[in-house]
Amino acid sequence: MSTHAMAFDRALDETGLIAILRGLTGAESVDVVEALYDAGVRLAEVPLNSPDPFTTIAALAAHFQGRMLIGAGTVVTVAAVEQLAATGCAFCVAPNSDPAVIAAARSHGMVPLPGFATATEAFAALAAGARHLKAFPAHGARPRLSALSAVLPKDTTLIAVGGVGPTDIGAYREAGVQAFGVGTDLYRPGRGADEVGRRARAWMQALQAPPAPVATLAHAAQTMVGESPVVAADGALYWVDPTAPCLLRWDDTQCTRVPLGEPVWSLGRDGAALVGNGETHFLRLSLDGSIQAGPEIEVGAGCRLNDLVVDSRGGLWGGTMHRGLLGGRGALFHATHVDAPAQRVADGLGVANGMAFSADERTLFVIDTLARTLLAYPVDIEAGTLDEPRVVTDFLGVPGKPDGMAMSADGHLWVAMWGGHAVVELAPNGAVLRSIPVPAAHVGSLAFAPDGRLFITTARARLSDADLARSPGAGGLFVVSALRR
Repeated sequence: MSTHAMAFDRALDETGLIAILRGLTGAESVDVVEALYDAGVRLAEVPLNSPDPFTTIAALAAHFQGRMLIGAGTVVTVAAVEQLAATGCAFCVAPNSDPAVIAAARSHGMVPLPGFATATEAFAALAAGARHLKAFPAHGARPRLSALSAVLPKDTTLIAVGGVGPTDIGAYREAGVQAFGVGTDLYRPGRGADEVGRRARAWMQALQAPPAPVATLAHAAQTMVGESPVVAADGALYWVDPTAPCLLRWDDTQCTRVPLGEPVWSLGRDGAALVGNGETHFLRLSLDGSIQAGPEIEVGAGCRLNDLVVDSRGGLWGGTMHRGLLGGRGALFHATHVDAPAQRVADGLGVANGMAFSADERTLFVIDTLARTLLAYPVDIEAGTLDEPRVVTDFLGVPGKPDGMAMSADGHLWVAMWGGHAVVELAPNGAVLRSIPVPAAHVGSLAFAPDGRLFITTARARLSDADLARSPGAGGLFVVSALRR
């Protein structure tokens, strides 16, 4: 291994970042790269479509004398590699995978970083002698990179370039990416050295921060509508697809499906028993799929039950919606148990969706998806009554529509954002504390397991073939393993 190769690997391992300085001029080059160095960056690339790049690279290499490794970008010809060999250039980055360019860079002791977009290109670059692969463009490629990283040789380094920001670091690392090439988010022509340094420090802080939680695919269930995950008494996770209709069971190893005789739109636990919402009645659900229906509920013309929560006394609280999404037709109902008659306890909702109790069960939180609001109802679970609600948040600026909801052990509400590719954590005042990306557009519901894992169900409904191609996990079960702050 060449001296440059060893120094490059060491710098990449320590920092995880290559600064791409497209358009850098010789006059500003030392000041800009010194600002990067002061911020902790140790690898800088000057693309060959910058002004007088060979002179700039030579000047920077001579100035830093190995403290900062200087490379060239957009290297697409052997002639360019030959010219770079005399400049002190340490690595050659390319947008493509040309075996001749890879071989020429290695022959001169420089590290080749060929670009690829397909698995065929990646393996061709490896066969030509490359060990570092530039995934370009990386924006939206996380599922593809995750699949590819599972079959690449262990000594291959994936570098994501193009359309990746600091908030994406955790998700791309989870997909097997070890480093990032950052261009205009750090430097662009006209941006001063002080500003470049400030941006570089922000990137380095993000790279060195503890890993952010990431939603990973636990099982590709491909449900049309995945709803209402619940951890049952047997320790397995259950959820429903009302369009099938079926009950799904996941035991951390395999998924089984049990056909149901009617659509079940949500699940809850009453002790060891599973309960849920049918179209117009509460029900008791056995693990073999048999259903015991409770009394019919007067949900109103064109309406059906939707989501559900169970209080500590075994009382069922269910929300309704109009099948045509007419505003003001949704309501909330309460029954002391499955076999008891249900009473209407609230009116005037759009789509009554995710529901959760506060720890003291004095507040019932309810999502109204149609109004994009989170409501807090004062509740008396013994009397089975609700008082007038207050609006906790209207999800202003949060992509998607609020759907299912769960409460974590620390009392924070977590909400699935349908169409928003994410779940969000809310502070008690409704402020969004953080958002965890989910590689599926329609995030339907979520639930916490006793060990703290967050399970997330998603849907394939109303997605085009192109949407499904971009999100192959749509309809799957996802899990977030750690939610440390």
